Amino acid sequence: MRRESLAKNFVFQFAYQALILIVPLLMSPYLTRTLMPDSLGVSTYVHSIAYYFIIAANLGISVHGRRLLSRVSSDPILLRRSFWSLFYTHIGISTAVVLVYFASITLIRPANLTIYLISGIYVLSALFDITWLFYGLENFSSVVIKNAAVKVIECVLVFCIIKSPDDLWKYTLIISLGSFLGQVLMLPQAFKMVPPIRVSKADIIQHIKPLLLFSVSVIASALYTIFDKTLLGLLSTSANVAFYEYAYRIVAIPQTFIGIIGTVMLPRACRLVEAQKADEQKKYISYSFFLSSFIGMGAMFGIYAVAEKLAIVYYGEAFEPCGKIMMALAPLSYIVGTGSILRSQYLVPNGIDKQYNLCIIYNAIINLVLSAALIPILGVYGAVVGTLAAEIFGLVYQTVLCRKIEAWKGILKTLIPFACLGAMMFGFIKILSRWLTVSVRSLIIEIVAGAMFYVVASLVYMLIFKKEIWRMCTGALLSKLKK
Repeated sequence: MRRESLAKNFVFQFAYQALILIVPLLMSPYLTRTLMPDSLGVSTYVHSIAYYFIIAANLGISVHGRRLLSRVSSDPILLRRSFWSLFYTHIGISTAVVLVYFASITLIRPANLTIYLISGIYVLSALFDITWLFYGLENFSSVVIKNAAVKVIECVLVFCIIKSPDDLWKYTLIISLGSFLGQVLMLPQAFKMVPPIRVSKADIIQHIKPLLLFSVSVIASALYTIFDKTLLGLLSTSANVAFYEYAYRIVAIPQTFIGIIGTVMLPRACRLVEAQKADEQKKYISYSFFLSSFIGMGAMFGIYAVAEKLAIVYYGEAFEPCGKIMMALAPLSYIVGTGSILRSQYLVPNGIDKQYNLCIIYNAIINLVLSAALIPILGVYGAVVGTLAAEIFGLVYQTVLCRKIEAWKGILKTLIPFACLGAMMFGFIKILSRWLTVSVRSLIIEIVAGAMFYVVASLVYMLIFKKEIWRMCTGALLSKLKK
C-alpha cells in the first residue's frame, strides 16, 4: 500500500484545516448579523446533542481504526480483513444509534423539533465515516480534496440562502447535508483501495473490546468539550451558548493547526513503536513540542492583544461579550494542542490505553462538576473555568504518564522562549493600537504587524539558539526549490 510522505501529508492537512477554518470564519460575521445570538444559540445547542449520537455511532473507531490499519498496512490480505471486519462492526453500531436518535426525538418531541429532525442527517453521516481508513494508511489527500470541495459549496449556499433568523432550518440543512455528502464521497475510493473480502464472525467480534475501550475516552472527551455548551443551554441562555461557541471558534484555530501534528504523526508513531525505534519517536515528539509552542504562544498572546476589538469588528456589537470570553479561553490555544501531541505520538502508539482513558475521564469529571456548579453563579464564565481546569489537569497528568521521555523538560524548553516572544508581541500590538481606532482596517494592521513581529523574532531566536532546527527547515526548503 503506497503511503504519502510526511511533508505531503502535512501540506494537505494544513491546507485542509486552513480551508475548514477559513470557511466558518467567512460565514461567522454574516451569520451573527443574520441569524443573531438566539438562533445561533439554538443551532449550537441542538448540534451538541446530535454530536453525542455521532460519538456513540463512531464508538472509538477513529483511534482504533487508525492504529490498527497503520500496523497492518504492509500486508494486503490482513489489511483487507481488518478493514472490512471493522467496517461491518461500525455499520451495525451506527445503524442502531441512528435509529435511537430518531426514536428519541419522536418520543420526546423537544422544542425546535424541526431542527432536531434535520440534524438527523448529520447523525446519519456517521454511518459512512471511514476517514480512519485513509488516515491510518497516511493517504490524507483523498479526504482533503473531496471534503474541501464540499466546504466551499456549503459556504456559497449559506451566503445565497440564509437571510434572517427564520432561515435557521435552512442553515441546519446545509451544514447537515454537507457532513453527509463529505462522508459518502469517500466510499467508492475506499472500496477500490481495499477490495471486499470474506470475514468471519470472530474477525468482527475481536474489535468490540478495543472499540469499547477507546469509546470511553471519546465519550469522556466529548463530555468536557461539548457538554459545557449543553449545560449552558440548560442552565443559562441561548445567547450565552452563542457567545461561548463563537469565542471558542477563534481560540480553536491554533488548536486545530497544532492538532494536525498529531493527526499526521499518529500512524507514523505507531510504526516506529512496532519497529522499536524509540529514539526516532522521541525526536519527532521534540520537534512537535517546538512547533506547538511556536503556534500556541503566538496565538495566545495575539488573542490577548486583539480579542476585544476583534469581537466588535468581526462579529458585531451584539457579540461584544465574546471579546473577554476569548481572552479567558486563550490558554487553550496551547494547552489542548500540546496534549494532543502527547496522546497521538506517545500514549496511543505505545498502547498506554488504560491510563489514557483515566486521564480523559478525570478531565470530564472536573469539567462537569465545576461547570454545573459555576454556570448558575458565573454564567458563561462558569463553563470557561470548568474547561480550563479540565484541560490544565489533563496536560499535567499526561506529562506524568510520558515521564519516560521527560515530556515536561521538552515542553518547558520550548514553552518559555516562545512565551517571552509572545509577550513582546503583545506589548508591540498594544503600543501600535494607541494610534489606531476600532475598525476593520486597524484590526487587520494589528494582526498582520503583530504576526510579522512574532515570526521575525522567532526566526532570529532559531538562528541564534536553535541552529539544528534552522538547518532542518532551510534544508528542506532548498531541496524543494531545487526540485
